[in-house]
Amino acid sequence: RLTITRWLVQVSLSLTIDVLLGIQSLLIFLFAGYEYLTLTHFPTLPNQTGTGSNFPPVSIVLPVRNQARTVSDCVRSLVGLEYPNKEIIVVDGGSTDGTRELVQKFASEITLVDEEPLPVGWVGKNWACHIGYKKSRGELLLFTDGDSVHATDSLARSVNYLQFENVDLVTLAPGTILRTFWERLLQPPIFLLIMILVGGKLVNDDNRQNAIGNGQYMLFRREAYEKIGGHYAVRDKIIEDYSLGRLLKRAGMRLRFVTASDALGVRMYANLGEIWRGWRKNFYTVSEKHMLPRAVTRILLMFTFLVLPFVILGYGVVLATATPLNEYLIAGLFMSGLLWLGIVMLDNSIGVGSLYALMFPLAILVYILIGIDSTVRGSLGYGFSWKGRVYGKPIERQLEPSPV
Repeated sequence: RLTITRWLVQVSLSLTIDVLLGIQSLLIFLFAGYEYLTLTHFPTLPNQTGTGSNFPPVSIVLPVRNQARTVSDCVRSLVGLEYPNKEIIVVDGGSTDGTRELVQKFASEITLVDEEPLPVGWVGKNWACHIGYKKSRGELLLFTDGDSVHATDSLARSVNYLQFENVDLVTLAPGTILRTFWERLLQPPIFLLIMILVGGKLVNDDNRQNAIGNGQYMLFRREAYEKIGGHYAVRDKIIEDYSLGRLLKRAGMRLRFVTASDALGVRMYANLGEIWRGWRKNFYTVSEKHMLPRAVTRILLMFTFLVLPFVILGYGVVLATATPLNEYLIAGLFMSGLLWLGIVMLDNSIGVGSLYALMFPLAILVYILIGIDSTVRGSLGYGFSWKGRVYGKPIERQLEPSPV
């Protein structure tokens, strides 16, 4: 009886494992299908630039703070834009690394504004954008970042596309400038996860609430920006661009998100420390409500669906010495192969070698650690340090200027 009982337990355990492997394999297959449908054949920014009266006045608002490494190239590219009806407003947030002095070299071609004292409850970038908006006069508003480099025809193409599509916001996915090991390893998988989170191409469906905004390049119609409350409405949001995109969609307005690697280049972070701090401030705060349970859920889902398949594959390889075609090896190869295929396609599209794609599990593990760090700091109220300021700490009172 003991032998029969032991055999039944073993059979039951084996069947349970097979069922679980089958379910996970099916979910990974469906995940890969969703990834293919939403991320492949992504729309790109057209080359047409428009002529004559198709050049409405554009106010370019550039918030900067301690960006001496990149700001000169950025401002130079903005000044060099082949667009006849533009103004460039640079808002400096009290830089201490020489950023303001570098911007002053372009004084004859831009308007340099010193940021007023940061009110309680405001994120620095949002405050700078709000100040820039109040100084602006254009029918269109372009918000961009100090680590961006713009092709000479990028603004004309974006304005023409906004008018042709008759939309309220055009936001671009730039060409990514990745130079170091950690940039090439970590940035592409994180970009992939963001696109999966928002639904990829579905953000361009006017009948769906899927939304995105990329603060590196957001071209608004002024009336649309004002209708949703502008940066005042997202004054306390660390991920203000995503929040603005969601507000715009909820208001029944239209956005387009397109790739534009030949129009815009961005190097977000230069080393592991910057990558860690940059994404740490975003991970916990991306959810507008129920931040802690949603952050924990994302961590568990990433481990289950993006790390565990490779663990299963590794276990199957170990067992293969005794059982060459074991269920762990078969399921692991199937799931890992689909995951690798997705990241290989992305890496190849942005010029990153396939060897980095093979290290996809390592990249996800690092990002999980960033997520855990972010969740702990956010849930305990430690806040997130960024460019000499700390956000996300509880405040006792809210002092803010009028939106007018």
